Amino acid sequence: MFRYIRIVLCIIIGILLCSTLVFSATLEPKDGVRPMGMSAFSAVADDINSISWNPAGLALMLNQEAIATYAPVYGYGFDSDINQSHLAYAYPTGKWGTAGIDFSFLNYGNMSRRDQSGKDLGSFNRKDSSIYLSYGINLVNSFSVGASVGTTSVKMNPMDESVRGLGFDIGALYNIKSLASVALFVENVGGVSAGDREIARQKVRFGTAYSVINKPTMGLTLAFDLDEQERKFDTLYFGAEWSVFSPSSFFAKRKIQERVFALQKYEGVANYSEGLPEKKGKVSLLVRAGMQKRIAVDEPLGFSGGFCVKYSLTPKMNVRIEHAFELHPYLDTTQRFSIGLELGKIIYE
Repeated sequence: MFRYIRIVLCIIIGILLCSTLVFSATLEPKDGVRPMGMSAFSAVADDINSISWNPAGLALMLNQEAIATYAPVYGYGFDSDINQSHLAYAYPTGKWGTAGIDFSFLNYGNMSRRDQSGKDLGSFNRKDSSIYLSYGINLVNSFSVGASVGTTSVKMNPMDESVRGLGFDIGALYNIKSLASVALFVENVGGVSAGDREIARQKVRFGTAYSVINKPTMGLTLAFDLDEQERKFDTLYFGAEWSVFSPSSFFAKRKIQERVFALQKYEGVANYSEGLPEKKGKVSLLVRAGMQKRIAVDEPLGFSGGFCVKYSLTPKMNVRIEHAFELHPYLDTTQRFSIGLELGKIIYE
């Protein structure tokens, strides 16, 4: 039966690939503290951030996760003109995959309005919001696929203009012997059009990641992404995540997936934790860094970074406090702050 369900999911995702008249499933700029700190994330995806960065990564989740994020975009302080916030929740079921839901809100604040001659027409306010559902599942061994579907609403006052649409993102992720991953993520499948106006372009991201250091008290993961738009390579991304006081979550989650599929037919006998690095202590610290370079146009390098402190409150609950920043070549620095919870025991125990 499970085999037939996989076939149906492949057909559904294939249909999404062929879609042409869609709106964006996720807001821009995209949310997510960990992806922002690393810059390159499509092949690292294995947590709740996968909802908007590569839904195939949801299949690697081991616990329920809930997260709340706030970001003053291109500015400082909680009173920044442009700010973004989002709430998300994901629930892994094991062999039936992981489902997630995300609500995002982006407030552009007051902006000046002018006619074609440059005459000042006063100010207006724009607010974007989206809610979307995501699902990721392992299809064959270490190969996962996922899709996101959602609605995005754009409202501008006092003109009372509003646009709403339905959109799709899809992703694929393949893990190689716990140490490496390759990914494909298609955002805004088919592009976005409203009448004769283009709203958003289809984006294709190729990614790879590799676990360089795997020790019980330390881990290092390197990642690389490449964006493509209109059949041209657009931006290069490079990222790193260093785990202090704990093993690399990138390596551990893929090792668990590898053991599960290798020993699935011996269910009830096998010890799925065999061969995994053991975490020491209740506190984990992760340090992240990244950079990006536009290759479609001549633009200076952009840099990012951040950290995460994770504390085990109980054997069934971890709390995460995270921060990330992005140094844009021309705009002010963007800061992101989030608090998250990991709930329940590992589903493969």
